Amino acid sequence: MRKQAYLIFVLILVLVFSLVACGKDDNKIEAVRLKANSYLVVSEDDFSRQIGDLVTISFPDKLEQPPVGSLAAISLSGTIRESYPPQTDAKAVEIINEKAKVVTDPNTAERIAWHLGENVFLIDVRTEAEYTDGHISGAILMPADVIADRLIDEIPDREAVLLLYCRSGNRSAAAAKIVRELGYSVVIDAGGIITYEGDPITGSDPGAMP
Repeated sequence: MRKQAYLIFVLILVLVFSLVACGKDDNKIEAVRLKANSYLVVSEDDFSRQIGDLVTISFPDKLEQPPVGSLAAISLSGTIRESYPPQTDAKAVEIINEKAKVVTDPNTAERIAWHLGENVFLIDVRTEAEYTDGHISGAILMPADVIADRLIDEIPDREAVLLLYCRSGNRSAAAAKIVRELGYSVVIDAGGIITYEGDPITGSDPGAMP
């Protein structure tokens, strides 16, 4: 009888731990939708770090994607398909902020530009002198003090992905705030070029996009 009771107790413990494990959602990230199925991962837990900064997420027909530019908590399937960016499937989504304030670095911004390819703009908000002295290849010059006057005419699409950087991050933060107020959905403060790991190019020509 005692042995039978012990076995029942063990089975109950196994069942409880199984239910806890099933209820725990470790495959969850917080990410900003850039466009289509491309997302920028902003959460910093171990699972998110394993995925990296960018991920392509497929959504089933019954599950609606969050709006472009919004921050969402997304539960993923256990399968991560190897590629760059990695690919996976969504199981559930919860919108955290429909107008996310996103801060990253110029190296991540360059990878975003390379991955998206179209309708993405690297914008240098420094002065012309700073720009010609060295800028990220593909970046267009649009100083922070004139960006409000120029942006709507030069980049009218409010869902274009805008990646703003300056020298140290102060001007890019101020410019990003202005641009969001103009109604652009995907505005990313890419910080300062002083943290850029690539080779800046000199002169007034933007150069090739990444």
